Amino acid sequence: MDYAKQKVLNGPSELRNGNWAGSLACLSIRFALEFNMDETARDVIYAQVEGHMRLCIAATAELKKLITIPGSEPLLAEAAYDLMKGTGTNAVCHLAGHPDLNCIDRGRRGELVATVLIMQAYDAARVKGRRWVSVVGFMEALLPSSKFNKLLQSEPTSWPMTRNHDNHATFGAMFKDYGMWFNHVIKIEKKEIISVDHLWKFVVRGAMILCATNQEGIDIVLPVCHVTQNLGPDSVTAIIIQVKNGNDYKATLRGKLFRDMDSVMKSAMFSLPETGVDSDHDHDSDSDSDSTPAEPKTKKRKVMVDRKPVIRIVFALASPKPAVVFKTRPKKMDHFDGFTAFDIWLAGLSNETYRQIEDGDLVHYRTLLERSLTPHDAFELKDVAHIGEEAKKSRGARRRKMVPLTFPEHAHHSIHQVKDLEVPGEGSGRQPGVAIPDPQSSTTTAGPSTIQHANSAKPN
Repeated sequence: MDYAKQKVLNGPSELRNGNWAGSLACLSIRFALEFNMDETARDVIYAQVEGHMRLCIAATAELKKLITIPGSEPLLAEAAYDLMKGTGTNAVCHLAGHPDLNCIDRGRRGELVATVLIMQAYDAARVKGRRWVSVVGFMEALLPSSKFNKLLQSEPTSWPMTRNHDNHATFGAMFKDYGMWFNHVIKIEKKEIISVDHLWKFVVRGAMILCATNQEGIDIVLPVCHVTQNLGPDSVTAIIIQVKNGNDYKATLRGKLFRDMDSVMKSAMFSLPETGVDSDHDHDSDSDSDSTPAEPKTKKRKVMVDRKPVIRIVFALASPKPAVVFKTRPKKMDHFDGFTAFDIWLAGLSNETYRQIEDGDLVHYRTLLERSLTPHDAFELKDVAHIGEEAKKSRGARRRKMVPLTFPEHAHHSIHQVKDLEVPGEGSGRQPGVAIPDPQSSTTTAGPSTIQHANSAKPN
């Protein structure tokens, strides 16, 4: 382990304050950080590839373009975990306060905030001397005590309509033999990867799943396995998470989001390979050399698995009001549900929602959340060092004027001033929002905005 730490930090075996390249390496390995492609970020990427175990999988002549990835190496991720734990500071503080934060892809869904919250809860649930944690232990570390106790005694909100299914089993009883193991993130590019045919591989590798950008219905998958069964497709299930960073998702549970998860799980996670289709066939694999064109292709048999219970969670990160809401259990089921599910709605960034958020962490989580809502930091002038706050505000306002009507801040609307807006039904009798010329000036008042025309010379 000491050797792995030295490889991550390019020499030292302890992460000290001021070792920004080392802390970025730890964060990158654990959270699968992606970097921007600008010139400033390129220098950071070079340093990470050269000395901190980031992988370069493709490069053009003269290194004008690099394609780099953090890689998936459980041993390095465990070393990164130990290194950051030794600092006594949470990962969110290292990330939000990092001087190269502007070089890191911000993620437009709030998924970076969510993965940090999840990893912080998982790390807190670890028992000394053991890397895997129970599902019950993870949920206890994720939720406030009172909410966890309520979850423990709750019954599923959907269940299969079969005679031998006990739909009154509590969460604690149903998940008592389920465990999890992950210390880093792998971002997938195809939703087919979240099938039970592949989930067990992520348990072996010790990774949680970050779904592809624009994946419908699901953003994060936490693989879960039954600890008393042999690891394989028939012993795995998952905690399914959808992340929302819009402020229109508040403390009220929206059933549609859970129904959206249903369709993805039924079409991908719990779908079974069709008979006659060899889904494991790899056109680039070396095994092709062992067969000849005359040999028939092996047909993959249909795998029948027992569908395990799942946990579905929505992270409504931008909700102004914190809340933990459990979906109401229906009195009866009037249609077939293919799996047992427990549904939870987590609203807001607060220790009233997430047990591990400490007072000092909250500002850092909000920093990351705000970054996910904007495409860049140009208006905050983070690319301009050594100027005062007043100068930043002044220059930022001028930059905002160059991008009209895109954000609600005043500077984006400063050239559109409301002047003498008529009350509907009074004055001219025209429809509100219709331009009304002002004969005494060169200004046209048009509903919500005013357009200033160039003044022409007037006769005396």
